[in-house]
Amino acid sequence: MSLSEKISAHIEANPQRIVDTLCDILSFPSIVLTDPTQAGPGERDCQLYLQKRLEALGMTTDLWDPDGPALYEKYKGRPGANKGRTFEGRPNLGGTLKGSGGGKSIMLTGHIDVVPPGARAHWNTDPFAPQVIDQQVFGRGAVDMKGGVACMLMAVEFLQELGITHAGDIVFTTVVDEEIGGMGSLAMVDRGFKADAGIMTEPSANRIAPLCHGILWGKILVNGVGGHAELMPNSWYSTGPVDAVQLCRQIMDGIDIINRRWQFDPKKNHPLMELPNQILVTQLKVGEHASSTAGYGEIVIDVQYLPSEKDEFGLGGHVKREVEEHLANICLADPYLRQHPAKIEWILDADCAEIPSDHPFVQTFQQAVIEADLSPVLSGFGAHSDIGLPTGLGNTPTVNFGPGDPAQSHQPNERVSIADLVSCTKAIALTIEKWCK
Repeated sequence: MSLSEKISAHIEANPQRIVDTLCDILSFPSIVLTDPTQAGPGERDCQLYLQKRLEALGMTTDLWDPDGPALYEKYKGRPGANKGRTFEGRPNLGGTLKGSGGGKSIMLTGHIDVVPPGARAHWNTDPFAPQVIDQQVFGRGAVDMKGGVACMLMAVEFLQELGITHAGDIVFTTVVDEEIGGMGSLAMVDRGFKADAGIMTEPSANRIAPLCHGILWGKILVNGVGGHAELMPNSWYSTGPVDAVQLCRQIMDGIDIINRRWQFDPKKNHPLMELPNQILVTQLKVGEHASSTAGYGEIVIDVQYLPSEKDEFGLGGHVKREVEEHLANICLADPYLRQHPAKIEWILDADCAEIPSDHPFVQTFQQAVIEADLSPVLSGFGAHSDIGLPTGLGNTPTVNFGPGDPAQSHQPNERVSIADLVSCTKAIALTIEKWCK
């Protein structure tokens, strides 16, 4: 039996241990709050649990609450620097298992914060009391992305049990704040955690994804003129009213137009991405009273961009200006909006990265996934992930690879199959063995 076969056989013989580890992590309600100055319940407890697991493996660990304001001042205008973040009670965790020396190092990284579970009525199980049903683990974060965190932890643990040592270091990091902008990863890189290559275990259906989208969050502010909805209106150019609901419709119709144009724009498409870049309307707030014409509206948008579109700061400045110009043109088409144009406030700019397909780590990783009986075909990660921060700022070329269907992310009844967990753990363990020797 070859070493690769020995590793695979040992992991295949112990699926319950991967499941138990994941269930432990899922039981912590490490919810990221919309107020970035507040610690979510369970964030610290989850990291303390993982710290004990890392120390049991002989890792030197570092658990710290980042200094959000200081980080912002240091990296203002750069990826990951989000104003107003504080991290009291929201620690990052890093661990290092030293190799014997002379080998290439690897960083395994992920986030432990999860989005809120939403209405309890939409769940068939308690989102923070994980259950195994039909060979799938259910719970908030099972896919995004505690399943991946469990796999990367267990990959190291299984290798140790087999007595496999490495020349290169194994670096393990879990961060907070990913779901609201990625400043936790910025803090991790700033802390000095880096390696020759990295795996971020975001859900990718166990496919190597050396590419992710950057995202912009923006709020379009639309000013109409309120009035009694049931009465004959005066003209728009006198007292009004002017219905902000209709104005929002016009703007969203204009967003549909640019999405149709981007569908065939080479700059907005990538061969590894299933879909072109899009402007997605994710929130809509219009109106003040049931019998009043809406005087105000807000449209929240999520705008995607590719690494090739990044500006000189590594962010989406070019795409911001493109969206602003299109919004201005939409307003020019309407006499009222021409005089009272909608404005956009940018909320977030989260960067992206792309690792070349011929990079030595990508090729080593492809060899490992073949031995784990997975496809080596590369794919794009359609959502945003934090790989841009370790790749760009940390000089650690990092790819996405993790268990589960990405479409399960943020959904009620989030679940990941045990088979996916086992395959992911095998692929990571085999990659460590090949890369760090």
